[in-house]
Amino acid sequence: AAALNTNERFSQFVRQNNMQNNPDAMRLHRDFSSREGITNRIEPVYPFTKLDAKELGVDNTEGNNNVIGLRINYAAKKPEDAQRTVALLGRYTMDTIVYLIYSDMLRFKRAEISSKIIKLDNDIILSKEKLEKTLRKGEDLKKIVSRYPDAANQSARQVISVTEDNARFLSPVSQLMSTEVETSEIKEDIHKAQREKQQNLLLLEYYDGAKILTDGSKSGEAILHALEPLKTAVFKSKNLADDAVQEIYNRISIENQNSINLYLEKSRFIAGPSLPENRSARLTITLALSILAGLALSIFFVTVRNWSRNNILKLRD
Repeated sequence: AAALNTNERFSQFVRQNNMQNNPDAMRLHRDFSSREGITNRIEPVYPFTKLDAKELGVDNTEGNNNVIGLRINYAAKKPEDAQRTVALLGRYTMDTIVYLIYSDMLRFKRAEISSKIIKLDNDIILSKEKLEKTLRKGEDLKKIVSRYPDAANQSARQVISVTEDNARFLSPVSQLMSTEVETSEIKEDIHKAQREKQQNLLLLEYYDGAKILTDGSKSGEAILHALEPLKTAVFKSKNLADDAVQEIYNRISIENQNSINLYLEKSRFIAGPSLPENRSARLTITLALSILAGLALSIFFVTVRNWSRNNILKLRD
């Protein structure tokens, strides 16, 4: 509501769409600059309560939403002017809602991905340290086995699970095999973290471009339609034969397509903008017409009275 009622936001929208000389936009500028603003022009439409839905027999699947729509009205000298102004105000309202949603969402995702990349860096560092420790342990076990060949035939104590405390009760060969398995698992964890970091770096590059879009444009619709060309530019020099790259490319494509479909579904006029069935005149026009009608009736009454009086005098003569 705060963004919709701001004259500065509307001025940005007008400049973005090159409508500085549009008479409907100039008319709305006066409303935005007034004390009331456009608060009385846009009315939120709330969903039925569960009790209302039950009584009326309507679907209340969206009953948890705070506002399900907006009702826009505008009065002007000509009904056609009001109709065009309602359409412009509706377009501005939808554009503002989309801009607020996507500017916040894109900035949040960019910050989230940046934090995730730092976390993955730390995970890789810790895993590499653990890998080096495990490799050193494996090298020491190999030396032990080479010095004590008979240790390979040592029977294992009844150890159910291997921990740092009970691993020493296993034969050196068993410990060496356990170390090699652990080494393989750590390498797999490092590979997984590096792959995830590579994907997040691609996402960060994409959302860095999205931030430039939101900083340079104040139109929600323009930002929404610029996301797909941005994706194409980001992945133009990337190897789409790489599964990790292709996965992120497909994910962004799906998100963009879903965003466009949602925009086309939600941002539309359900009814109108339509002309009123019973056109109402302004109070000043009605008063002026009433005065003219009264004056005409008075003149007619005086004329008829004078004509009647003259005829009566003639008959007397």
